[in-house]
Amino acid sequence: MSEGTFRTVLGVRTFRRFFLSRAVSLAGDAVVPTALALAVTGRGESAEWLGVLLAAALLPKVFLLAFGGIAADRFAKLPLMAVSSVVCGLTQAATAVLLLQGGSLWWVLGCQALYGVSMAVGYPASFGYLPHCVDAGMLGAANALLGAWTGAAALLGPALTAALATVDPALALAVDAASFFLGALLLLGLPRGGPTERIGGGLAALHDGWRALRRLPWLLRMTVVDSLILMVVTAPFIVLGPGLVEPRSSGGWALLMLCFASGELLGSLVSGRLALPRPILIAALGLTVIGLPPLLLAAGSGIGWLSIAQVLAGAAIGAYGVLVNTTIQRTTPQDQLARVGAIASIGSFAFLPLGYVLAPVLAGFVGVRPLLWCAAAWTLLSVAVLVADRDLRGFDGGGTGSGRGRPAPVDALAEHT
Repeated sequence: MSEGTFRTVLGVRTFRRFFLSRAVSLAGDAVVPTALALAVTGRGESAEWLGVLLAAALLPKVFLLAFGGIAADRFAKLPLMAVSSVVCGLTQAATAVLLLQGGSLWWVLGCQALYGVSMAVGYPASFGYLPHCVDAGMLGAANALLGAWTGAAALLGPALTAALATVDPALALAVDAASFFLGALLLLGLPRGGPTERIGGGLAALHDGWRALRRLPWLLRMTVVDSLILMVVTAPFIVLGPGLVEPRSSGGWALLMLCFASGELLGSLVSGRLALPRPILIAALGLTVIGLPPLLLAAGSGIGWLSIAQVLAGAAIGAYGVLVNTTIQRTTPQDQLARVGAIASIGSFAFLPLGYVLAPVLAGFVGVRPLLWCAAAWTLLSVAVLVADRDLRGFDGGGTGSGRGRPAPVDALAEHT
């Protein structure tokens, strides 16, 4: 195949079908947080219920993701993705019915927990499937398209939910269910994405994936730093930000989320078209701007400056996802790819639920603004720790843009938060 451009990548039938499947599922999923928030508050329930429902979908994914990675490396990935999509669709359909009929939130909680379990199976399989769709030279453009659509879906999701909320926000969850069913149908007829060799199961396979992850010391450092940034920087901003923004600018928080999604779309598209000699170093340096939104919020800046900061932060995250994902897929043996991605994701997201819980507690002791100042400072410290790693500074992932650049060694790894 030729080197990757957006047009040539979309011209590959296998990727085009896989991309459409992921696109409709991501578009449906983008409505979930807003839909749940509106449905729960519309019933007069407490904010604690919303947090519990969101955590119910996240925690099973965190705890079971590694075993999903084992399954995806051991068996054909396409059936796992299809089954995951169908189960996710059923759980979201059941959630919609329960909320529409005023059912118990405990049943909704169970549906969301099952949804999280299913996602733990589907995510590693879809992550490991992309190299079965396109060759190494096209991975940068392919990841850019997927990352850009993630940002676009984040823009469309709240708008769709707002439109459906005029009738009932639970209808948005029915749309999410339909998107999963359609995504499963689009996978029919694609290559199965079977393993390149027979691997063991259970703890032995998990240990093998962990051993692969440890081959580059900077990779573990990046995973730890990502996890702490999410807990110390992202969680306080998400939990405490609305309380500071909304009194000054009604609807301002929704605007900031849209700005972030716009930046994510832009960063994904641009980074997918660049041939960068040090993709991991550039991705790490880009994390510096993640500290801008909490810094400006703590300083009392207006909505205009915060919007600009959110666009920059979204662009950094979009580029980070494309650069690091592409590096993983280019440099990790396919028989270990799903496990490596799953284990790294667990490490990155493990402390995020804890950050959601701790942020308001710590703010009660030290104050909201001092906590946000600390979050901004932590971002700079985190980037300094990454850049201080000589292995990270010197690592050449073989170019993650259009595919120009030398092939990377097969045992080199990278990580995505």
